[in-house]
Amino acid sequence: MEKYWQIEKINLKHNTALHILVCAVILGLSPLLIGVSNLGWKDTAKTLEMYTAFIGIIMLTPIFLPEQDKEIRDVTASKYMDCAKVYFIRLLGNSIILAVFLSLYIAMLKHNRCEFPMVWYFLGTYVEMLFLGGLGLFFYGLCDNLIIGYMIPIMYYIFALGGGSKYLKLFYPFSMVSGSYREKYVLAVSALLLLAGAIVLRRRRR
Repeated sequence: MEKYWQIEKINLKHNTALHILVCAVILGLSPLLIGVSNLGWKDTAKTLEMYTAFIGIIMLTPIFLPEQDKEIRDVTASKYMDCAKVYFIRLLGNSIILAVFLSLYIAMLKHNRCEFPMVWYFLGTYVEMLFLGGLGLFFYGLCDNLIIGYMIPIMYYIFALGGGSKYLKLFYPFSMVSGSYREKYVLAVSALLLLAGAIVLRRRRR
């Protein structure tokens, strides 16, 4: 257990700290950019799905970033621990950080007298975070290019914002705005497949 914690501490110090700061700034600016007080369920869903969930891209896409340096990649590959375990520990740690951010944000919305089902909105938003981040991480692992890893989920996000519900159907990420939750089940399964696939792809590149 100690060696796993050491991996996560190194990840927090050298890879994740800046991304945590960026996410904190984005969420902290929300009262200035969007409404966060006295919202009904629909406006709350819009805030969570179309704003808050975006940080999933920031936190999960760069999981492989340390290995962008070939020397670090070689060191990781040569360790006695399977590199897939290292990636999984980083992924788990960053996913927990996302859950903490989301929990604090939802608590803030409740404090500001927004009306919505907390548990369902937490799960629905968290699934979207994992899906968007998984999309970025998968293409990062596939192309070995962080820029592409960021571009794909951002393009998907923009397309969805532009009225993509007609074409994305069950893969539409903002379904809670219309009161539908079934899309979240599809996104949840897809997120797991994308994240697992990203680790498998990256492991084969070592």
